[in-house]
Amino acid sequence: MNWRDFNGDAKAWDGTLADFAAGNFYQSHAWGEYRGEMGWQPLRVVGTGEGANVATMAQMLVRRQFGAAIVWVPGGPAGDFRHWAAALPDLLRSRFGMAAYCRVNVLREHQPAAESLLTAAGWRRPRARLGTGLSLELDLRPTAAERMALASGNWRHNLRRSGKYGLAVEPWSNPDAAQMAAVYREMEDYKGLAQQHSEQALRSMLEHLGASVTILRCLDAKGNLLAFRAAGIFGGRAWDLLAAATPAARKVYASHALLWALTEACREQGALTYDLGGADPVANKGVFDFKRGTGARLFEYTGEWEWAGMPLLGRAVGLLMKHRGMAA
Repeated sequence: MNWRDFNGDAKAWDGTLADFAAGNFYQSHAWGEYRGEMGWQPLRVVGTGEGANVATMAQMLVRRQFGAAIVWVPGGPAGDFRHWAAALPDLLRSRFGMAAYCRVNVLREHQPAAESLLTAAGWRRPRARLGTGLSLELDLRPTAAERMALASGNWRHNLRRSGKYGLAVEPWSNPDAAQMAAVYREMEDYKGLAQQHSEQALRSMLEHLGASVTILRCLDAKGNLLAFRAAGIFGGRAWDLLAAATPAARKVYASHALLWALTEACREQGALTYDLGGADPVANKGVFDFKRGTGARLFEYTGEWEWAGMPLLGRAVGLLMKHRGMAA
């Protein structure tokens, strides 16, 4: 595999990425620019095989720390595992030397063959993972009536209940980062959660992701903001990005109305599936039950794998990432 830096524009990168079935929102050019403003340096590379055709591509986010290069590949490289499992470590060694650590989070359904390839190429499962490796996926191709029939009776009942409170669910055409952050803070205080997204991160996300993100908000009968939800769309797939609701939203089932409307909006924009953004049936059972109630299919990702030029570096950086957390 011959690697080269990608020097084209956003349209060229996303156009090539969309040709891969494994291309995903977190490898899009806009996501890299957003993460670049949050302290990571985006490095985009393509790998070519025989005939100079692009066989794989990876948007790597790089950060220098403790004299080492820490590389994060959200969504995982595009292309067949055979094209990058062994070739990516070669690139990392040549670019950064042995003081390099890389973690990929491959958002494709688990395949035993892929696991064997990664293991043989020197990748390993991190001791401290950032997520469960599970997610839930909604098939948006059936009609609304067919999809509604797949939801649990309780979920359908709560969706109907949401229609009794005069709620307005609408596209948020000019979203305000400060208002979004305020809803997050209310939710975090109510649930005892750590900060999910800072106002700065939300503002940067809105600035860089732009038209690739669909945001809906839910207002009560008096026009007060109760909740909002956002999804990114890329390559015929929608990805759950943001979701926040005030305590008052819980009493009127605003989250049910929002999610149903957002999946409909994504379907109208050409999305065939909706990835509900991870699942934790043990530590976050309430959210898991809410997502599962939609009739979504539970599945396992290929998930997180790490490679390090030096074993001790791998253990140290892996624990650091778990301690500090890392958004996609």
